[in-house]
Amino acid sequence: MSNQFENTPQSQIITLPAGQFHYLSWNAERTDLPACVLLHGITSSSQSWVRVGPALADRYRVFALDMRGHGDSIKPVAGGYTLHLTASDVAYFIQALELQNPVLVGHSWGGATALVLASGIHIELPPPQFSRIILEDFAHNFGHGDPAKRAARFIADLDLPPDELRARLLAQNSNWTAEDIAGKIDAAGKVSKETIISVFADTEAEGELLPLLSKLTAPTLVVRADPAQGSTLDSAAWKEVQQRLPAGSEAVEIPGAAHNIHRSSFTEFMDIVNTFLQKTC
Repeated sequence: MSNQFENTPQSQIITLPAGQFHYLSWNAERTDLPACVLLHGITSSSQSWVRVGPALADRYRVFALDMRGHGDSIKPVAGGYTLHLTASDVAYFIQALELQNPVLVGHSWGGATALVLASGIHIELPPPQFSRIILEDFAHNFGHGDPAKRAARFIADLDLPPDELRARLLAQNSNWTAEDIAGKIDAAGKVSKETIISVFADTEAEGELLPLLSKLTAPTLVVRADPAQGSTLDSAAWKEVQQRLPAGSEAVEIPGAAHNIHRSSFTEFMDIVNTFLQKTC
């Protein structure tokens, strides 16, 4: 059972080649434990993982990074948001903390970053070795055309006053906790429309990421939200996921789960994650 110390994240700043990055950690001092790195989705931050971090901290040293442009990390100018740059940030982060064979978990945009990182394509460092990889409803194609139009639904809430945003989040996400809501509001206040538009503009050239699954060597778990609730993975993509995953991998859909699975269906998500981690230890 997690104790109070394991439940309380430590807030820290680290300097990487691109600049200063903020991260939260749980049980970082327990160097006898294996490590786990968590990567959040677009318009979120490390606070996205306020329930997942403690749930893993009895077995892992857990590190949740504020990705560039988000939370309290650096805010690059337009052109600084390719997946190769975000993946390189994570590679440098893992190197700086001397994490050996960590578990890598990525949600949505963070999942796309995790996939690019673990596949080892065009990042600035040799790719780290991972014990296992978990991709939660990951973004696999950022589309083409006007990036402002593609980003519109992600930036719609950024201008809302906190009280209005809280009311909207509560109405739309009945299974989120008060911590989930507070974390999303904090993250929304620290990311700009320009950053979100730049993410879409700078990732367009990446194209379809699903073929990168064939380059993964670690056992990988892909968790899919319910397509009726807005999963990033349609039926064709889901079929390709299952065909391309390496040996020892799993692909699991959670019926009724929205895109933010670890918030909307936390218990089901953690049950699947824990079962996978136990099977591949």
